[in-house]
Amino acid sequence: MDERWYTIGTFTFPSTWGAIIASFILTFLFLYFWNRKASDWYSNGVFYFLVIWKLSVILVDFQNVIEHPITILYFNGGRWGYWLGLLTVLLFIFVKRVGRTSHLVIAWMSTVVFFELIFHLLQFDILAGVSQFIINGALILFLLKKENDSDTWAIQLVIVFTLIQLLFQSIYGGFVFTTVTWTYLIVMVYLIFFNGRWKTNIE
Repeated sequence: MDERWYTIGTFTFPSTWGAIIASFILTFLFLYFWNRKASDWYSNGVFYFLVIWKLSVILVDFQNVIEHPITILYFNGGRWGYWLGLLTVLLFIFVKRVGRTSHLVIAWMSTVVFFELIFHLLQFDILAGVSQFIINGALILFLLKKENDSDTWAIQLVIVFTLIQLLFQSIYGGFVFTTVTWTYLIVMVYLIFFNGRWKTNIE
């Protein structure tokens, strides 16, 4: 499926980036009303991601930025900037020790749920977006209802959740390793590692 592009004023962006930004905003609003502390560290992580992604153009296209500094306003670091931004967020979470594993998992799953929904809507694939939203949303609701022992369920659920996303990817366009696919896998492994570290700290 070819990715659609959109234009707002002088800015042109693909549906992927539109979905990412929208998912950040919607997840922050959800966390704000569900757990204020979680929304605080989440907003900080999003801020670091966006700053690194935007300023990484200096590293990716240093010569052009030196010759035309205004390009920083209109361009970003692309895929390299994305990975640098994600690495920064993961390091921030690791160093900051942002709390319970379940809170981190809920924040991540919410981001993915909103991303997948908005992306499919921007691609005008309404049925896929709604069906995936219902299934993904049910998994989050299940975890939220297990509040007392949510940390026990969090890692098992995030593994199942990730596998479901990969299944959807293969259904919609054939399974290939894309930036989105690698992100899901990397974050899943990171969350498993984070959970082990969190348990060690509280014992």
